[in-house]
Amino acid sequence: MKKSLIKHLSLLLLFAMALGILAACDINIPVDGSTTTTTTTTPDDDVNDTPGVGDWTPPADEYTVEREEGCNQLTFYFNHPKGEYQNKDIWVWHDKAGGKSYPLQPCEYGSKVVVNVPKDVEQVGFIVRYGVPDEDLGGDTWITASKDYDGDRFAIVTDESTYIWLKSGDANQYYSKDGGKTLKVIKLFSLAGMTTYHTIKYNLTPKTTIKSYDDIAVWDGDRKLTVTNVSSMGRSTDTGVITVEEELALDKIYEVEIKGFERCPVVPTDIFDTEEFAEEYHYDGNDLGSYISADGKSTTFKVWAPTAADVVLNLYKTGHEEETSRDVQMIRGKKGVWAITVDGVGHGTYYTYTVTTGVGTQVATDPYGKAAGLNGDRTMVVDLDRTNPEGWTDENFDSGLSHYNEAFIWEVHVRDFSNLIEQSKYKGKYLAFTERGLVNENGISVGVDYLVKLGVTHVHLLPVYDYATVDEANPDEKFNWGYDPKNYNVPEGSYSTDPYNGEVRIKEYKQMVQSLHEAGIGVIMDVVYNHTYDKNSSFNRIVPYYYYRYTNTGANSSASGCGNDTASERYMYGKFMVDSTSYWVDEYNLDGLRFDLMGLHDLETMRNVEKAVHSINPQAIIYGEGWTMGSTIDGTPQANQSNISKIEATNGAIGSIAVFNDAIRDGLKGSTFDLESKGYISGEASLNVGKVKFGIAGGSLAGTGWRVQNSMVINYISAHDNNTLWDKLLISRPNASVAERIAMNRLGAAIVFISKGTPFMQAGEEMLRSKPKYDKDGNLLEGKYDENSYSSCDETNNIRWNLLSEDSNEYKTMLYYAGLAQMRKAYPVISDPNAKVDFAELGNGALAVTMKGTDGEATILINPTAFAKSYQLQGEWNLVGTIDKAGETPIAEGATGNVTLNARSILVYVK
Repeated sequence: MKKSLIKHLSLLLLFAMALGILAACDINIPVDGSTTTTTTTTPDDDVNDTPGVGDWTPPADEYTVEREEGCNQLTFYFNHPKGEYQNKDIWVWHDKAGGKSYPLQPCEYGSKVVVNVPKDVEQVGFIVRYGVPDEDLGGDTWITASKDYDGDRFAIVTDESTYIWLKSGDANQYYSKDGGKTLKVIKLFSLAGMTTYHTIKYNLTPKTTIKSYDDIAVWDGDRKLTVTNVSSMGRSTDTGVITVEEELALDKIYEVEIKGFERCPVVPTDIFDTEEFAEEYHYDGNDLGSYISADGKSTTFKVWAPTAADVVLNLYKTGHEEETSRDVQMIRGKKGVWAITVDGVGHGTYYTYTVTTGVGTQVATDPYGKAAGLNGDRTMVVDLDRTNPEGWTDENFDSGLSHYNEAFIWEVHVRDFSNLIEQSKYKGKYLAFTERGLVNENGISVGVDYLVKLGVTHVHLLPVYDYATVDEANPDEKFNWGYDPKNYNVPEGSYSTDPYNGEVRIKEYKQMVQSLHEAGIGVIMDVVYNHTYDKNSSFNRIVPYYYYRYTNTGANSSASGCGNDTASERYMYGKFMVDSTSYWVDEYNLDGLRFDLMGLHDLETMRNVEKAVHSINPQAIIYGEGWTMGSTIDGTPQANQSNISKIEATNGAIGSIAVFNDAIRDGLKGSTFDLESKGYISGEASLNVGKVKFGIAGGSLAGTGWRVQNSMVINYISAHDNNTLWDKLLISRPNASVAERIAMNRLGAAIVFISKGTPFMQAGEEMLRSKPKYDKDGNLLEGKYDENSYSSCDETNNIRWNLLSEDSNEYKTMLYYAGLAQMRKAYPVISDPNAKVDFAELGNGALAVTMKGTDGEATILINPTAFAKSYQLQGEWNLVGTIDKAGETPIAEGATGNVTLNARSILVYVK
């Protein structure tokens, strides 16, 4: 795994903390849990000891947890004035872990929470919550809860054991040496941000009054700059703007000193958004990275680092071994681009950059690099022609599709796909997708041949760029979905047969794509540009504070829940996204992209992505999670469900950008966030019929809060997130028989396949896939199912191919799904995005759906109830789908008059 060579950026901010005391509060805690507080003041220049650390040692009988190896511990003490701690917790996250609930535990102060934090994490986000449902306490899903204090807060981990005291409704953090009887406010100078070439915005805690110019200073080393204005002079506030006389330089190290606080280094922030910066530093070239000369005798390296005072190129012979680098000084050029051409360097040479900026000197990989060594710790110079497998062509795969709706997308993790294919020589690897003729122990086709039989048009691969959490040298020791990007333009090495050689993973990735294309299946890549593995990625080491969004306190924004939201609205990151997606589609002949948390990106960047990708492959399918992540991004519209229809298809593309349709998802099976809730197929039809109609109509109906055009929705009932469909039915309908649950499953699938939009499903949904839950010791937890298996064991995540046999429910259900795919393909009116859709309600949620398009008509009768319904067909129709069978060959021809619609069933008629 990666080990940082330089301390985390936030550590530099930590050095800038002022640890003075603003106030001390003596708190007496009566037996009934209520509190009375008396406050005494202390001098402004009284300096704190390290916050949370000192003479305090928790009582031996007080709640604690075992310290994990490689971790520090952060303890939150929380006091509520009325002693109310039931259904309260502290929601905690940091850049190495997403949000998690830590239930409050009783203690003398009131309550407490103890959290293990990796030693290289210095800043931890936290929210005290109340009204947390019992089933969510201790979980990692935020379903419903309220904040005790409105706003995200961040604690600094200062030692092996850090203690922080909190009070309900109070924004301050306190430290104490006597178990909370005396509290002292932690003073924190959190940020001094360069906003223009003459101004610096400061943020500190708690509010402070700057009384005169003697209370503030800006330093350039030992030289004091002339301050001409302080916007907050004479006012008690936690923020203000300092104006200096001389022009500030981006590559210098300045510090701000405010009375009562220690000096805080100045870092560029809002200056990146000024016209002056754009004119001087926005770079339009497409030559960043490393490029071998035509004669192969030299390589040119270019990196955008406008705030750097120095950049050194470090060259290595290998991508993983301990060795002394050959260091080459790079030269600063126009637009903040540093470059150097080195003779005698070519394919197979590994390198990093050592970059000196205002926050220090750090080592980084090349964000624009296209190959890497073990665990992505060194970038590799690559001749991409040498990575092409035999027979590789630059021509786009012809999917034969005229619009997105004709696709059938099957979402799978590379490792899950083949781990349990006994005949595979490449279990868990890219090359498993190149194997044909594989069967399970029952003689049933598995692997790629199975996909062909199922009728899949596109395989959606969970992240296959280089991600951080799996050790490529020991890939079987840890599982992860891969939503933690490290090197965006490099394939993941744990799926290759040789992660040490940067060339191998590229070639094997291409072999996978080539094989799937030969089988008539397109390849869609899951991309995650909304956050990186941690906030001090190579982007941040090279241009600190540019590529990420921050709060006004200098903390990383965390709308993604990962602690480091990227800033697509910034020109160079938006351009990177366009260049990166174009590179993948062009170099690897990809057939589509799925954007994780797409709503975190600005609309204009996604519009540019659509133009660029479709200029390369007009048949490429682009879609993403359009969840609304806050209202705006600095006043810029988000690429969410409400705005996505503003992006139109260009370059003759078969579609624009589609969004996942959570309305039909939750409408069919019940709320994803309420495990026991029932949906249209499982017992609550009437309550969910509106969401189902919205999905069938392709997201064009009013009343859901958002709408799209041209059926630009991805209709689904299960994906890698949350419980599998089968597990959801097991949880929400525990008393139903297996046959009843299979009928529910089939009905849900049939509705997805007859809906306008693109049918999508989690791999294995068609074979009743379950994800059993195991404890940390590997013991199966009976009756428990894993709803968030992103880092769970292989036993949970593997696809169980052995369950397929001629007589098994799993195999029969798969055949039904295959029939649905055949039916949808054979009768274009069903997939026609422009077909007119009308509804008639038959009572209790049952529906009669009529579709009229240029290629025929369809009447679809849907009965989710436990009672039979009748319907009068007008004219003669061919029956092509029921709850038991579907396909291109009619089940019955010339049907007319009164028909009976059995309980939990569907009838699909066409003409």
